Amino acid sequence: MDLSKIYKVDKELVGKKAYELGVLWELGIPLPDGFIITTQFQKEFLHQTGIDNEIKSVQALDHPAISDTIKKLFQPIQTEIMRKSIPQNLSVQLHGFYRKLSGIFRNQSLNVFSSSSDNKSIAFSNVKGDANLILKIKTIWSMSLTDPVAVVVQEDLKSEIKGKIITDNPIADKELSEVQMNKLADYCKTIRKHFYFPKEIEYVVNKGKILITKANPFTDTVSESPKPIIQNRQTSKVLIKGISINPGIVTGQVRILNKFHVNAKIKRGEILIIPNLNKSLYGKMKSAKAVVIDSILPNSLSKALFRRDFQIPTVEGVKNATKLFQNGNVITVNGVSGEIYSGGLVY
Repeated sequence: MDLSKIYKVDKELVGKKAYELGVLWELGIPLPDGFIITTQFQKEFLHQTGIDNEIKSVQALDHPAISDTIKKLFQPIQTEIMRKSIPQNLSVQLHGFYRKLSGIFRNQSLNVFSSSSDNKSIAFSNVKGDANLILKIKTIWSMSLTDPVAVVVQEDLKSEIKGKIITDNPIADKELSEVQMNKLADYCKTIRKHFYFPKEIEYVVNKGKILITKANPFTDTVSESPKPIIQNRQTSKVLIKGISINPGIVTGQVRILNKFHVNAKIKRGEILIIPNLNKSLYGKMKSAKAVVIDSILPNSLSKALFRRDFQIPTVEGVKNATKLFQNGNVITVNGVSGEIYSGGLVY
C-alpha cells in the first residue's frame, strides 16, 4: 500500500508507526517515498504456504509448564519462513511497488522496519536489491509468527544534515539555514496541533529540502511545556472515554442528533454526537468539527470507509454520550486518547 493511502484504512492493517506516517502525509508533511506491506499480506503468505496451520498446531500445545519447549518448536517454522518463496500472486504485487521505489537500476538504498504498536521495532538500513529486501521482510515476519506485523519500506536518503527535534520545543540544528529552521518549526506546529501530545521528530536535509523520517512519542520532559487543558484556571475533567477512530483534538459546542432531533441542522464547527453511524448522516456531518458515537462501528471496513470520507477527530463506543450532553455544551474531543473533556482547550 502506498503511503498516501494509509490514513484511509484501519490501523490494524498497517500498524501504528505506518498509520502515523500516513497521517503526516495527509497533513502535508514531506516524507521519504515508500510503501507499506500490510499485516494481511503476511497472513496471505502464511496461508498460501500452509505455514499458518503449523503455527496453530504449536499454539495448541501451549502451556506455562512447557513454555521453553514451545519456543523451540517455533524455531523450525521461523527457518521455513526464511526458506519458502513468496507465492507468485503476492510476489508480483511486492515487486511492482519495489520497482517503482527503487528505480530502473534497483540501486536505491532503503530503510525497512516493522510497524509495531510500541517503540520497539525491528529495523534495517541501507538495504539494496530485491533479494535483500525480501530477506529483511522475512526476518521481520519470522520474529512475529503469532501476531502479524506490517512492514514499512522507505527511501534511505543521503542526507547533508540529520537531526532530532521536539514538537513542543523546536530548537533545531545550528547547521540549518534560517529558511530551513522556519520550515521545520512550521512542520512541528502542524504536527503538534494535530496529535496534541509531544512528538520527537527525526529529520534529514536532502538536496536542500527537509524531510521528516520519523515521529515518535516523546516521553521525557521539555523545558517549556505547553499549557494544559484548562477551563476557569482549573484542569478540565475527563467526562467520558471511548475508542479513537480518527486522531486530532478540537473544542466546540455539542449538537445532538438522535431520533428526537432527526431534522437538526449542524452548524459549521459544532461537535456532532450520535447514537450510531449510518450513511444517511454523512451529508449533515460535513459541517461537523468532530464526531462522538455512542456505539461501535461493526467492522474494520466500516471504519476504513468512514476514514476515507472524513478526516475529523472521531471517537466511538462512548456509551450514553447522547444522554450525558445537551445541545450547546462546550466540550473538547481528544481523538488520540478517546477522552472527552468538559470545557474548552486553551493553549
